[in-house]
Amino acid sequence: MVGFQLVCLAIVALYVAVELPRQRDRARWLRRMGVITAGSWLAEDTCIRLYDFYGYAPEWSAFVDRVPLLIVLIWAPVVMSAWGLAQRMASRRVWLAGAAFVFADAWLIEPIAAASGLWRWHAPGLFGVPPIGVLGWAYFAGVAMAAFEWLDRRRAPGWADLAVVPVAALGSHALLLATWWGALRWVSFTVPEWPAVAVAWAASLGLTAWAWRHQGRVPMAQMTPRIPGAVLFFVLLAAHRSPPLVAWALAFAPPYLALTPWGAPARLLGRET
Repeated sequence: MVGFQLVCLAIVALYVAVELPRQRDRARWLRRMGVITAGSWLAEDTCIRLYDFYGYAPEWSAFVDRVPLLIVLIWAPVVMSAWGLAQRMASRRVWLAGAAFVFADAWLIEPIAAASGLWRWHAPGLFGVPPIGVLGWAYFAGVAMAAFEWLDRRRAPGWADLAVVPVAALGSHALLLATWWGALRWVSFTVPEWPAVAVAWAASLGLTAWAWRHQGRVPMAQMTPRIPGAVLFFVLLAAHRSPPLVAWALAFAPPYLALTPWGAPARLLGRET
């Protein structure tokens, strides 16, 4: 567990080291990283306290109340990297595209993490993960991105970014409660694994064709910081001998592989254009 946490910390540090030099406004980027870090902790910690749908393994080294410190630090790279992809891929409603990327990331990470004992859900779902748990990732990311974009359109001063901390947390709670009481509490059951895998691969093939047509819109420098995190979870996946889980996780690779503009090593880093 200690080794896993050190790798996670190195991935966060690598993300900052690669992304920060590429930013035109580094102070704003760092400020928003901090805002997402604080907002994600507030949203997640209050969710655990209020709903008790899941809990983290006690083997994590340091906690900020109910949430491991490394989880708090990881949230910002997840959200910011997805937002960067969305800005390249979408011309309108970028926040919605960014939330969709986070939703996809969560469906890869959550089942592997739950199977590895990093955290445990107390509600049924797919591979031990209820859909409301994955939606929580997307809700927080979407609200935070939408709030930042709203501030940017109005050319708000930098200090206004701080308002995103409570806005993203409260928005996440509102959406989670509306989704749960409006729909998901009526369909809370264990999802058959192989049919879900078939659906995942059907979606994967369609998204791969779409990504292949749009290859080149995302520079390699944009994709590079996401690769170590993906590799880490596929390494965790190798420790499990569940054929449905392996088949499920592998379905997430083709769209990103098709979207990535594989090129010379010199293109791995670069300034924002």
